[in-house]
Amino acid sequence: MPGEADATPVGLQAGRSEPLIRTDEDLCVVSWNIHKALDPGLAAELGRLVEERAPHVLALQEARPELPIPVGFAGHHATSFRRGLVGPEEGVMTVARAAVRTAHRVRSSERELRLLTPKAALISQLPLSDGRELCLVNVHGLNFDPTGRQLARQLGELRERVAHLRGPVVVAGDFNTWNDRRMGAVQDLAHALDLEEVAPDFPGGTKGRIPLRKARETLGLDHRLHLDRLFVRGLVPVHAAWMDSFRCSDHIPLIAHLTWTR
Repeated sequence: MPGEADATPVGLQAGRSEPLIRTDEDLCVVSWNIHKALDPGLAAELGRLVEERAPHVLALQEARPELPIPVGFAGHHATSFRRGLVGPEEGVMTVARAAVRTAHRVRSSERELRLLTPKAALISQLPLSDGRELCLVNVHGLNFDPTGRQLARQLGELRERVAHLRGPVVVAGDFNTWNDRRMGAVQDLAHALDLEEVAPDFPGGTKGRIPLRKARETLGLDHRLHLDRLFVRGLVPVHAAWMDSFRCSDHIPLIAHLTWTR
């Protein structure tokens, strides 16, 4: 399919014991836009996050394939674009403590502002201890379009690749939902896939920041809307929160604890 390709393996893949995600215990997922890994302290922050919060899966946006992966994690990177002819690759990365059976990139057919970069999503299948598979969709949404039409088309491309699945699904990432029309595009995806949004227990997260009032009004920016979101099907939210103590990115990571349904 246009825009779809196998993702690049990252982390310690060789010699893994192929562990399964257990369905008799809660699932912990973290979604975080890591700001192109520009902060030199990011690797240490990721290590601290894994040690303190013990997530099963990390869904990272604006990641580079050479990012140091926390010990015990492996998965895939999907490139959105490359900066220049020989510049670094940037995209989305999904890594887990358990095996990732398959992973595919879905790169948007459109580009930012029609001329700049496409955005990518990564669809990963993780085997579960009860014989099913968890589908985890890691999304970085197209930005800079106040109408939300480009984002809607990108999410429609994802919907076509996930709609046939019948098992549990997690859709997480940076959706750039900074106005009502863009939020509507994401809600349409959630409705089509029967997803429930996992709302953090307290306000926070990263919101759109545009300094000029006239520009904010023209774009319809809503400061109540955060950019990073997480949706589920076949799982029940137990607890979700913004992790404000992790500050080496311009986004605040979102953590969600989930329990399984049949």
